[in-house]
Amino acid sequence: MKFLLKSIALALPLMLSAMSANAETPLKVNVLYPSISQSQQALILTGTVIAKQHSDMAPLQSGLVRSLYVDQGEQVTKGQKLLTLDSKLAELQLEQSKAAVAAAKTNKKEADRLYKEVLALSQKELIAKTLLEERIAAIAIAEADLARDMAQLALRQEMVDRHTLYAPFTGVIAKRNVDLGEWVTEQMSVFTLVARDGLRLSLEIPQEYYARLASEQDIEVILLSDFGEHKSSRVTLSQLVGVVNNSSRTLTALVDLPKDTYLIAGMSAKAEILLPKDLTRLTWLPKSAIKQHPDGGASVFTLEDNKSKRYLVEIVERQPDMIAIKGIPEGVPIVTSGVELLTEGVELEVDQITGEAQ
Repeated sequence: MKFLLKSIALALPLMLSAMSANAETPLKVNVLYPSISQSQQALILTGTVIAKQHSDMAPLQSGLVRSLYVDQGEQVTKGQKLLTLDSKLAELQLEQSKAAVAAAKTNKKEADRLYKEVLALSQKELIAKTLLEERIAAIAIAEADLARDMAQLALRQEMVDRHTLYAPFTGVIAKRNVDLGEWVTEQMSVFTLVARDGLRLSLEIPQEYYARLASEQDIEVILLSDFGEHKSSRVTLSQLVGVVNNSSRTLTALVDLPKDTYLIAGMSAKAEILLPKDLTRLTWLPKSAIKQHPDGGASVFTLEDNKSKRYLVEIVERQPDMIAIKGIPEGVPIVTSGVELLTEGVELEVDQITGEAQ
């Protein structure tokens, strides 16, 4: 036991001397003068191609389907006849109104003739004044009757016209929901008409990007082709709908597609939205320069006055071998080796320098 204690006593000064010598020896590290850039993130999203005009058409009148002029998949033009209902009763009522108008016009003409006869006699004071006034009243009544019958005729004509359905715009019949002989009502969708022109891409954007997008104009969007024979194209964001879906926490962005697009309504398509550049300048570093913390944070070490200095940083963007951060001063060399065991204030010696000082 005495021999062991004596050995330790003799060895302890030697160990302390070696540790002191090691503590005074600077740690050799590699440093990097990093590149600085402004950040521009991009969102790659998948959306659905929709038409600006998409109509589930219903008739203006209830009735029995008598004629169908188009079928599913056919192209139609604005104003083209699509469907007619049985309008026999409405047409008979229209004929009644036409006869009533003809009778009212005859009565008006007769009232005018009688008035002129009485007017000539009254100027010679051959008839009583009251008879002249009666003829004037008869004309007023005839005019009122004619106006009433004309209004009734217009109403009956409109009822007949409502038995025919016309295309409200040029497009393609996406669905036909009725057949000949079926009874339809004003609430029933008989055709679905979709415009071929004026297509747009609807995208759902996470709510955290709203502030950056809403404050900018002419935001560039790259339409990514899913088909080898078509090239990607560049357009601009057309509309940002400022209402967030409370279920998905996203908001809708609309991108108008060029007229020569190969896409059609209902297709899915990918788009890359180039977010406005952040004014914050980013520092790009290799992964070896980042010291990860157990709490999820990160830090880097710089070489200042031949000693290590630690900076807490924020990771903004990641690539396979590089990481973009912010939170360090520009123009200082960054330690890229041995950072996992490095602490604040350690004496350093540069072994290798990469990059150029700013």
